[in-house]
Parts: sequence; structure tokens; C-alpha cells
Amino acid sequence: MSRASWVIFGLSVLLFFSACTTPGGRKAATVCQDLVIAGRIKGRLTEMLGSGVIGIDVDVYQGEVTLQGRVQSPNMENRVLAVAARTPGVVKINNLLRIIP
Repeated sequence: MSRASWVIFGLSVLLFFSACTTPGGRKAATVCQDLVIAGRIKGRLTEMLGSGVIGIDVDVYQGEVTLQGRVQSPNMENRVLAVAARTPGVVKINNLLRIIP
């Protein structure tokens, strides 16, 4: 298969999946965007906090981020919230973090 054929095939697959919806009514493109947002947040948290990020769950649904888990201080909580707030595509943040020293 030539390179042009692969490009056309890839675009066709992308177009097909962008038209699909999940049982919850979200388009595949929205699901992918949510995964990208979650990945960016998790990546930045790992860079910033290292192993301290292990207990933090990041869930994203249509740009709405829910942060859940444990942090060691109010300062760490603020840093986690700031990372989420600065991430492109985030429309709202639900903070369910608990401070456990």
C-alpha cells in the first residue's frame, strides 16, 4: 500500500470514529479530547510531584475534571488544582482531594 493510500485510510477511519457516539451520547472525538486532557494533567502532575501523584485520580468528562485522592498539604492541593486549571480544554474542576498529612 502506498503512503497516500495509508493517509486516505487513516483519514477515513478518523472520520468514521468522529461520527460514532458512545452509549452515554458522547462523540468519539470528545472521548479522545477528554483522554488527552487527563493525560496532560497526569503528566504535569508527575513532573511536578513525582511519586506524590500516585494517590490522585484524574477523571475527565466533556472537559469537566474531577480530582480525587489524597494530598499531603494545602499547598500541594493548590498546586494540583493550578495544574488542572492551566490545562487547555478544562471547563470545570471538581475538587474531591483530601488533605492527609
